[in-house]
Amino acid sequence: MQKPSAILIGIAVAIGSTLSFAQDDHHNGHDLIQDVHKAGTRIEFEEDQDEVYEAVREGYIRPFSEMYAAVENDLHGRIIKVELEEDDDIWVYELKINFQNNIIKVEYNAETLEMLMIKGRNFKDAIKHNEPLSTMNGHSKN
Repeated sequence: MQKPSAILIGIAVAIGSTLSFAQDDHHNGHDLIQDVHKAGTRIEFEEDQDEVYEAVREGYIRPFSEMYAAVENDLHGRIIKVELEEDDDIWVYELKINFQNNIIKVEYNAETLEMLMIKGRNFKDAIKHNEPLSTMNGHSKN
């Protein structure tokens, strides 16, 4: 029969490991928003994971799955790079999209998923629904 102290130590180690894993899982802001992964897409976070975690909890950042859906709804092409950064107290997804071998740069408000800016060669051809560019919340450039 094992000694009670050995059993208690084993239980304490198991509980401590579980609590440590749960804490890391819930406080990793980067993993929290990156709920989907797309092959060939490079991800960069300008802010640390604690800042991102708080912004997600407060509703300032929508998860990647919703951002990808918004981009698929708005634009043709393949996302090759995603950056998330805070700019003047607004969280912004900065994307690079490959469309017909042209790189299109796009910014989306991470909270509302509204397109803020789009630029690049032939970017107008990448826009779905042929919306007038003046309806975008921001500006566009060629």
